[in-house]
Amino acid sequence: MNRVLPRRSLLAAGAALAIPETAGAQTALPYKPLRILIGYPSSGGSDSLVHIIAGTLQSQLSRKVAVDYRAGDSGMAAGEQLKKAIPDGSVVAFMPSATMVGKLTIPGFPFDPLVDLQPLTLAGTYPTAFAVSPKIEVSTFDEYVAWLKAGEPGRDRFGTTTPGSFTQYFGTALGRAIGVVLESVPYRGARPLLADLEQGRIPAGTGGITSFLAAHRGGRLRLLATSAAKRIAAAPAVPTVGELGFPKLEQSGWYAFFAPPGMPPPLVEAWTAALHVALESREVSEQLLQLGFTVETSTPAELAARLVADFRTWSEMLDSMGLKRAN
Repeated sequence: MNRVLPRRSLLAAGAALAIPETAGAQTALPYKPLRILIGYPSSGGSDSLVHIIAGTLQSQLSRKVAVDYRAGDSGMAAGEQLKKAIPDGSVVAFMPSATMVGKLTIPGFPFDPLVDLQPLTLAGTYPTAFAVSPKIEVSTFDEYVAWLKAGEPGRDRFGTTTPGSFTQYFGTALGRAIGVVLESVPYRGARPLLADLEQGRIPAGTGGITSFLAAHRGGRLRLLATSAAKRIAAAPAVPTVGELGFPKLEQSGWYAFFAPPGMPPPLVEAWTAALHVALESREVSEQLLQLGFTVETSTPAELAARLVADFRTWSEMLDSMGLKRAN
């Protein structure tokens, strides 16, 4: 079973266990700078999350831990790079489920998540969010629907941070639920979408809430709904799709850490142990929670099993939505 982090703090026993785990990781991992690949540009949700984790790892392991940006469509470049990396323990990747779905939806997807990646640990979960530009001057989802149906051209567009994923299909399904065909516009990550939402160049957008919360708090966009089963503590005023009358649209995404295929078991164990210590620390978990991200860790075997189960679920969801699979 996955281990969900207690919300308040690690008990003394847990803190004691962290010492030998960290020491083991320091011994097994290579004594050189370590890299964490992400498939999105800086200033997005992936970037915000991974920097919190990397900073703690750097202190914990007493060596440099750098974030290596491999920005590309749907975050797939990180997996493509990891597939080719030398499995010497110096590089891992931090990747979302939204990227993995691309194997089913994007022709020519460059890696197979079930074969070309070595699972390390789940990092945690987050909901998808639907946001609008402050320029359209709506404050609730009902107001957005009324504005949308006023009939002016271009109102039916929404940007998506991860094309070909359930981040995109969440917006499409919301449109279906209100009787409007919404047109998705692909973006290469959150940063350009946030800029266009702020300036009113696009009226709405979908993405992981981790990418949108800071902009929402700063008035650069307005969150109207999340795909969570219940309201999240970091945005208690934002309703869920269930509250809006669309419980079938509830969904949850995740982030996880992966290593190159063929990484020796001692290095897999060392990375997993180090990541658990970092993620399960109160400092990291509380910071991530403020970004709408709930820490949840796993063993490599549990993450591998989750991937298999999720691919089966994703395939069924795509079929139920009448969407053609790429593979």
